[in-house]
This record gives sequence, structure tokens and C-alpha cells, in this order.
Amino acid sequence: MDTTEKIKSKIKKLLALSKSPNANEAALALEMAQKLMEKYNIGASSVGQFETGKEELKGNGGERPPKYELVLTVCVARAFGCRSAYGLVKTKDWWCYGHTFIGIEHRAKIAAFMAEVLLQKLKSARAKYVRSLTRVKNRGNKTRRADEFCIGWVMTVIGKLKDFANSPEEEKAIEKAVREEGWGGSVKALDRKPLRRNWDDYFKGKKAGAGIELQHGVEGEEKGTRLLRGAV
Repeated sequence: MDTTEKIKSKIKKLLALSKSPNANEAALALEMAQKLMEKYNIGASSVGQFETGKEELKGNGGERPPKYELVLTVCVARAFGCRSAYGLVKTKDWWCYGHTFIGIEHRAKIAAFMAEVLLQKLKSARAKYVRSLTRVKNRGNKTRRADEFCIGWVMTVIGKLKDFANSPEEEKAIEKAVREEGWGGSVKALDRKPLRRNWDDYFKGKKAGAGIELQHGVEGEEKGTRLLRGAV
């Protein structure tokens, strides 16, 4: 077996590992495979055809989600070469409003996992911030100020994401899956405009988001990676 075939064999093994139910292990394997494909100019078609997959995730809002939630999920999807949409999804045994991710099967799973964890962390950070607004008595003003905080949090976190570059073959497969899914129109996000722009809340959100670390990089082939770090 020549060097090229050995590299292809290694890539195939990494891609198989990237379908692991352990999202951290899957993310590391996927990134290592991509690096080898880029380094040796090996196309996706040379290491096997990939199937597209769909993952669904319950949202935190109703029919019209907050804008910060949509921005977060769209950017996470893009970071793993996926597409995302918001609408009715079936989680376990019931229907609810949430997010759908379509992409190469293993990447869609990783994107959904990361989005779920980040939304949980954002929900927790928002609740903590609302509790800190002890001097704000009006409930509507508390909601608007918390929204500003969330926008700041999301802008910081998405700034740490790196967009994943799909191959042309993968892009075609994903676009075909999206067409078959019948996505159309656009969701109307909930826009709770503040009475005035409160930069203090926004920058407090950015500061809180700085505590979330997304480790896309790999420090050597033998070291593992954590998708997410940081206190809730």
C-alpha cells in the first residue's frame, strides 16, 4: 500500500469515528480527517460517499423565537457545514417548535449537540442576569434588558466559531436534502425592541459569553478536544 492509500485509509477510519455518539470524540475525528484531506488534496469522492442526516432540537421559544436564539443556531450550523431552519419538530413523542439541522450525517449530529448545550448555557446565564436586576420592577423592562444581555452573549460566542468548508459534492448532497425537506419561507423572529438601547446590558452579556470556550483547534493528533468549556 503506497503512502496515498495509507492516508486515504486513515481518513476513512477517522470519518467512521466521526459518527461516534460521543460528540467530542466525533468532532475531533472529523477535524483531523478534514486536515488530512486538505493537506494531501484528497476529495470526498475518493474516500467514500457521505449520507446526509437530519437532527431536530427543541427551541426555547414558541412560534416566533427570539432573534438571538436564531442567530446562535444558524451560526453553529454553518460552523459544521450544515443548514438550519426553525419550525415544528418532533422530539421524542410530541411536536413542538424548534430547530432542524441538515448536513452530512455526523456533522448534523455534532451541530445539534453544540447548539443544545449552548442554548442551555444561554438560558442559565439569562436567568442569572434577570435575578441580578433587583432594581428593575417592570417585568417588560426586565425582559428587554435580558434580551440585550443575550445578544451580547451570543455575539461573543459566535465570534469564536470557525465555518466548516464543505466539498462541492457535499454541498450538492446537502442542497438536495434541503429541497426534499421542503423548506420554504422564513421564520419571523420575536423582536422585543428595547425602549432605548442599553449598552450596559449588551456588554455585560459579551463579558459573560467570554467565559464560554469553543475548542475547534486540535493540539496534536493524540490530544482530545472539548467542544465546550466554561461555567454555566
